[in-house]
Amino acid sequence: MKHHQDPAVKRQILSDIELKILETIRTEGSIRTDRLRKKLKLEAKENNSKFHRSLRNLESYALIVGVEDPHPEKHLHANIWQTWETRTHEGRGPNSLLYGEALGKLLVKTIDSCVLVREDQIPKWFEWSTHMQPVKEKLLLDGAVLRSGPYLVSSKVRDLNN
Repeated sequence: MKHHQDPAVKRQILSDIELKILETIRTEGSIRTDRLRKKLKLEAKENNSKFHRSLRNLESYALIVGVEDPHPEKHLHANIWQTWETRTHEGRGPNSLLYGEALGKLLVKTIDSCVLVREDQIPKWFEWSTHMQPVKEKLLLDGAVLRSGPYLVSSKVRDLNN
C-alpha cells in the first residue's frame, strides 16, 4: 500500500475529486462525511454516486479510513474520515504497541494456546512470516517461548514445573 502514498502515483491513479477529498481529509485531520461534502460543495444529489465512489476508491487504496461516528446527531449515520497516517499515528500513546511488539504478543498467545508447536509450521500460520522470524528469535532470547528440538513450547509449561 506504500506504493499508493507516492505523490506521482496518486496523480496518475486518482481523479480530481479523489485528490480534492484526500487533500481535504489530510488538512482537516478528521472530518465527518456530511461536513466533507459541504466543504467540497458536493451536497447536490447528482454528486452522490461520484462522491461515494471516490471515498470507496480512496479507501481501497488504503489512503483513507472511515469509522462510524460514535456520537452521531439524531438520524444521521455518517463516517468520520481520516488518512491512514493520521489514524495510525495519532493513537500512539503509552499503551500502544509497536508492530514488532504486537507480532510478539500474537506469537506468544498462539504458542500458549497450542502449548507445543513444530517450529517449521509457524510460517504457514502467518502471511507475514518474514517479519515473524526476528520476533520469534527475540521471544526465545527473552524466554517468552522455549525451544525443545524442532518444537517451540509455551513458557507457561516451565512455570508449571516450578
